Amino acid sequence: MQRRTYFPLFILVIISLATSCVKDVDFDQAEDVVLTPVITSSALFTEVEASRFSENGMELETVRDSIANIEIFTDQFVIDNLVKVELVFEVSNSINRTFGLQIEFLNEADELQNEFSFDALPSPSGNDVLTEFTAVFEDESLEALKTSQKMVITLSLYPSTDGTFLNENSTGKIGLKSKGLFYFNISL
Repeated sequence: MQRRTYFPLFILVIISLATSCVKDVDFDQAEDVVLTPVITSSALFTEVEASRFSENGMELETVRDSIANIEIFTDQFVIDNLVKVELVFEVSNSINRTFGLQIEFLNEADELQNEFSFDALPSPSGNDVLTEFTAVFEDESLEALKTSQKMVITLSLYPSTDGTFLNENSTGKIGLKSKGLFYFNISL
């Protein structure tokens, strides 16, 4: 009995499909497809203890670290389709000193391709103070970034406002983490 109730509905659907209007379909539009994905990736994470800014009882003005063999820019797909990069940096500082952060991008011959800097605010209370900074690479700056093989991070300790110095027993740390947002334009 259930078969008879569905049969008229089935006939109605077939008639509707057979008599419905269909627009002309332009199959050439498939050639105009452009994909614009955005890929997010963690770029780096590092922490530096306050005591690292002291050596043999003397306060160090800078601490430098580097990341070699940045491989993302060696892939031909990335070189051809990457149109924009945003590097988002977040610094947490629990040291009562202001730090300058300088980020340099170098090519294979250690020639400077791009650089930027920003300050991390001090923490008078010893609690983490967050500072955020975003660097955007497009056009010429992106082309320079694509030739980069190495990133150098320099932390510069600014002079104390109260005359104190960091030593081997100093507490607190400065942490740096970043992520990259990679914007692609892929024509199919």
